[in-house]
Amino acid sequence: MKSEHQVDTNILTEFLKELLIRQIDEPAKKWLLEKLNEIGRQPQPRDLFLMFSAVPRFLGKSNLDLTTEEVIRLEEIRQGLSLEGWTVPQTARVLTLCSFQFEDETSFLQLLDQIFSIAEVTELVALYSALPLLPYPDLLKTRASEGIRTNMSVVFDAVVLNNPFPCEYLDEAAWNQMVLKALFMERPLYKIYGLEQRANLQLSKMISNFAHERWVAGRPTSPEMWRPIGKYGPDIIYQDLERLANIDHPDQQAAAILTAGTLNTKEAKSFLERHSLVAAEVSENNTTWDDVGIRWLAHQNLSNLR
Repeated sequence: MKSEHQVDTNILTEFLKELLIRQIDEPAKKWLLEKLNEIGRQPQPRDLFLMFSAVPRFLGKSNLDLTTEEVIRLEEIRQGLSLEGWTVPQTARVLTLCSFQFEDETSFLQLLDQIFSIAEVTELVALYSALPLLPYPDLLKTRASEGIRTNMSVVFDAVVLNNPFPCEYLDEAAWNQMVLKALFMERPLYKIYGLEQRANLQLSKMISNFAHERWVAGRPTSPEMWRPIGKYGPDIIYQDLERLANIDHPDQQAAAILTAGTLNTKEAKSFLERHSLVAAEVSENNTTWDDVGIRWLAHQNLSNLR
């Protein structure tokens, strides 16, 4: 049965092909089209493996560049997917995989297992970033969970950031563990698709506990960590917000205001009244959670350079 999130493969492959052709030279274009034609005419696993491996040698390793129109078109083809940070070889590998004609779900899983088992890091990044574009997505939940368990940040990012697959297919326990690991690895939460949509009570408790552990250890906390609280803040959350509001950092204070704004309770209203000056500033500047996340990421990058 086709998933509601599955894409039209023909539209997708044509879109990716057009992106690549616009950005590669004539010899690379010739090679790519010949190989895609071979795979389309007589799909053989060996050809897929060889092409997957050879892509950087023939197409180079430059970053993919999308126009505003292409970004809009991509959202129409696959909601929630972003190609931010993708490279030309990554895109070509995803295109190759999506162009391959599988006989059935058994042959699909067998071939995918094979290619995952021999993939090096950049190939794993392409494979995991392809998850929301592949057939039989309900069969890929275990594979996504494996990617989330990795300690390689680039592979973890391929599964978790700018990728709608986890939001759409992971159960609550797996989703919560993923978000908590993203916090632990200091990944930018604003790039997690569906973060607020998947807010739940258990996650809010886990986030509060994580914050307390960091505070006791004297370690900083990301202001983004409060974004998934949604309307599910436990009673203790108001003590957390008071602490946030008194940290001498505008993004921590903004996070406290934004979180309180999602909690439709008397306590939240009282909190906002007590911190009306900060609340007014957040409102005046139209500060969003994405703003907080982008600034915090820049702050972390700057700190790492010192």
